[in-house]
Formats: sequence, C-alpha cells, structure tokens
Amino acid sequence: MSVKNMDAVLRYLGSIKHAVEHEVFEEAATTWVKEDFLPVARQLVPYDTGELHDSIGGNANPQQVRVFADAPHARVTEEGSVEKNIPAQPYMRPAFEKTRRKLSKRTRDALRKRLK
Repeated sequence: MSVKNMDAVLRYLGSIKHAVEHEVFEEAATTWVKEDFLPVARQLVPYDTGELHDSIGGNANPQQVRVFADAPHARVTEEGSVEKNIPAQPYMRPAFEKTRRKLSKRTRDALRKRLK
C-alpha cells in the first residue's frame, strides 16, 4: 500500500473515530441532563410558585451540553442582587458541581461499550 493510500485510510479512520466520539458524547450528555443534572437542580432550586423549578432545562449536541433556567427571576435567584438586596440562592452551579463527574463517567462508559 502506498503512503498516499495509507494517508487516506488514516483520514477515513479518523473521521469514523470523530463521528463515534461525538455520537457517544451526545447520547451520554443527553442522559446526564435528564437523569442526573435536572433532578438535582430541581431539588436545589428555591420553590415558591414553581415557575423557576419548571423553567430548568437542558439539551446536548455532539459538541456541547447546555443547561438553563429561563424564568425571569432565574439569574437573580442564582446570583443574588446587591441593588435589590436579594441574597444568592445558587442551584445551577451546585447541581453542576454535584453531577459533573457523572457526565465524564457516562461518556467513558458509553465509549467503552461502543468499542466492545
């Protein structure tokens, strides 16, 4: 096999590896959002009317995970406000810190499973 052909084969294998890694990450991250992050964030969020609780969501694609709370008072609740004398009541960051290792583990486990 010539070097030129070998380069093409290596590029092809690299593209397969890239596709599998991204697919595995998206699957693992989607599961992490639904089964790990959201339950913890919804457990930690202060509950009054349920609007903030119900606005917590997330999604994943092959490159990233996105978690959010889109209620109007989500950011003020998380970070607090000096101007309004509202103390911070973090729920997103603590939920991420409590569950982030699970995302790595889910990704590793899914990749190992796929490579068997």
